[in-house]
Amino acid sequence: MRKILYILFVLCFSLSVYAEDLASIPYKNIEEEGKIKYVNDVWSSDVSRKDSDYLIKFISTGTGNFSEFYRSDGSFAFTTGCQYEFIYKGDLIGYSNQDLKFYDIVFMDGKFVPRELTPDEVQVLFPNYTIIRISEFSPNTNSLKIKKRGRNFKVILLNDTDKTFYHYKFSSGNAKYELYPLAGFIDIKKRGMFQFSHFGENTAEFPWYILLVR
Repeated sequence: MRKILYILFVLCFSLSVYAEDLASIPYKNIEEEGKIKYVNDVWSSDVSRKDSDYLIKFISTGTGNFSEFYRSDGSFAFTTGCQYEFIYKGDLIGYSNQDLKFYDIVFMDGKFVPRELTPDEVQVLFPNYTIIRISEFSPNTNSLKIKKRGRNFKVILLNDTDKTFYHYKFSSGNAKYELYPLAGFIDIKKRGMFQFSHFGENTAEFPWYILLVR
């Protein structure tokens, strides 16, 4: 009986230490069927019943689950190519889990188009996060050694290459961490080895990336 209780204790402890909890970012995602408007070059989610010119968010069917925005009359307006959008100081910002990039949706030449944010612009959005660029990983081993800073070490993998990361995700067998709805984000609570991979694969098409946190 004592042995069974010990096994249960170890199992519960392991789950509490290694469970992948879902953390949130400082900005609220625009939910599906959420309404936004664009007035005088400023985005806002403050849409009232009196507003007749606004946009509604929908999620595309099939793979990717990209966000699509339609006008109030039902006509298609644009797609962000992203899975997460929020409004920051009048700007509509989107994040692509496949690209590991942020985009600012701007009106140009009569249509809405995405403009990729620079690392400095992303750092302004997330001042308490450490940005790691994909190009920083070793081209030979796809690994990178970094030092943990603080109790909660919040990291953003930012893609500065032409690679894509469809269905990539963090995992670890010896560390404590929290994941986010944004694929390249992780909150590291205990040092260890972190694998960023496509279902654990390490192939020419889907190479993994190893983050060694000391």
